[in-house]
Amino acid sequence: MTDRRAELLDGATAWVLEHGLATLSLRPVAKALGTSDRMLLYWFGSRDGLLAAIAEHAGEGLSLALPVVDPTAPPPTARAWLDQCWALFSDPLVRPGLALLFELDALGARAPGPARDAARRTADRWVEVVDGALAVVGVPETGRLPLSRVVAAAMVGLILDDLVGDPGPRPDAELELLSRLVDDAATRT
Repeated sequence: MTDRRAELLDGATAWVLEHGLATLSLRPVAKALGTSDRMLLYWFGSRDGLLAAIAEHAGEGLSLALPVVDPTAPPPTARAWLDQCWALFSDPLVRPGLALLFELDALGARAPGPARDAARRTADRWVEVVDGALAVVGVPETGRLPLSRVVAAAMVGLILDDLVGDPGPRPDAELELLSRLVDDAATRT
């Protein structure tokens, strides 16, 4: 990727994080970036090409932000890891990226394309991160992937609930329930 394309992609992604995907149009993005819509077409081919690049770029950023567990320094409990996740998801700097992820999910649910692809990759990466964390806290491989999907889906639901409402207190009861589910699975060998 050329420096200019990367610069425009960073700027367009920042614009979408602030304004959302619903209003994505080449002219306002170009104006905000100090370029023309024709230059965006040159670098990205079309509005859909720009959307695909933004979706991929934002999805990569969210995936890299996920709290991966270091096997050499694992959290003392599943709850400690879930608390780390919630701290990340509650960070005001991360919340626009999470909102974008849900916009991608909604767009992707309607039709195949770049939004669905980016949403699927990010969801798969999240399940991988959860699966790795559950392995480190002692959940045996047999049956771990379905539990990883359940934990990942529950966290996504808690995040969505927090995003669409007023940010409230930490969902301690829900996190405790998830941690007990993980701890129970870890003790069943």
